[in-house]
Amino acid sequence: MSTSLAALDALPSIVDFYAHYWNKRPFLVRDAIDQTVMDGLITPDELAGLSMEETARARMVTGKDWACQFGPFTEEDFNTAGKPPWSLLVQNVEQFHPDTANLLRAFNFAPRWLMDDIMVSFSIKGGTIGGHIDSYHVFLVQGQGSRRWTIGREPIIDEAYIDGLDLKILKDPIDGNIVEVASGDILYIPPHFAHEGITLDDALTFSVGFLGPKLSELYGAYGQHLADHDALDHRYVGEGLSADSSGFTLSIDAVEALRNHLGKPLSTPAFSEWLAAFFTGSTNEDIAQYSERDDTLSLAAFTEALQARAGLIKPAHVKFALTPSPTPSPTPSSAGAYSLGFDRETFNIDDAALAVILSLMKEDAVTTSDTPELLDHLDLLRTLYNHQALEFIDRAT
Repeated sequence: MSTSLAALDALPSIVDFYAHYWNKRPFLVRDAIDQTVMDGLITPDELAGLSMEETARARMVTGKDWACQFGPFTEEDFNTAGKPPWSLLVQNVEQFHPDTANLLRAFNFAPRWLMDDIMVSFSIKGGTIGGHIDSYHVFLVQGQGSRRWTIGREPIIDEAYIDGLDLKILKDPIDGNIVEVASGDILYIPPHFAHEGITLDDALTFSVGFLGPKLSELYGAYGQHLADHDALDHRYVGEGLSADSSGFTLSIDAVEALRNHLGKPLSTPAFSEWLAAFFTGSTNEDIAQYSERDDTLSLAAFTEALQARAGLIKPAHVKFALTPSPTPSPTPSSAGAYSLGFDRETFNIDDAALAVILSLMKEDAVTTSDTPELLDHLDLLRTLYNHQALEFIDRAT
């Protein structure tokens, strides 16, 4: 059964999004982003400059032979790019350009804890990276210029690619909806829906990706966590075996016992705490997202600065994951009612601190006059500040 592209008047409500679109159906919203946000987005010249940095993940794709060159680039690379049409793609732009990171605030109806990055592509007229399929959710926000998109009518599981290429370009043309987008328009593409965009004039596109882990990534990372915490890493000692498991027979009972043994760590409070931490790490290990500041503040210095400068704000690129802590908990680290994941660490949040964290998660300025409770949680806030999860605001802000 084919799925048509939904044309919406506005971004969907949280309930509608998960009921009708998430993992189900692509949609288009015209003029969806506030113009003040659009005006602050990274420019083509700034993007080219970023692609020259060692820490940026950048590539350039030419549409004639699908050649792919990886950065960092030089001015000479752009001077000699010429024809055929080419596209420059830079990932994790939200980490380098705060005004571009503000784009993320438009997507609070989506699971921000799954957000991977904002990839920005600049293409000259006719530029494309070919028809392809992503294994993640992507919101395509059109910046300057315009593109013509073809979007598949249904998800493709057994895709076929052109042989001999570094890029995964679909072998067959996409049978789907065709739509032209302009500045401020948003396309949502669920996983496995084929899509291809061709620039109608020089254009910037901002791809906000939401990427879930593979099973192997989850098992591997949690297995390492268990190995690092000996109290959680229980050995299997043959629980649940019977006479059927004697000799060389791995009985049904034995298999079931081992399955239960594997499942036990997943039902503990430690697992939910670990998940909150796991989802806040960067997928780009070249970027020290939340490294400790060079000028860390002591508790006394932080308190003085907060009282002098009025309040705090959470930058849009900072990823939090907040989850209720299961009870009862056997570990002292689970004393809070909630677990706050940040930078692969977990912080315990009691009911009193929860209101402060929720206010900060709105990514608006939180002042001591509006929220005097800030002064009741100085140690937690100082730790987050020292790891660049929070910034001070001045009284004039």
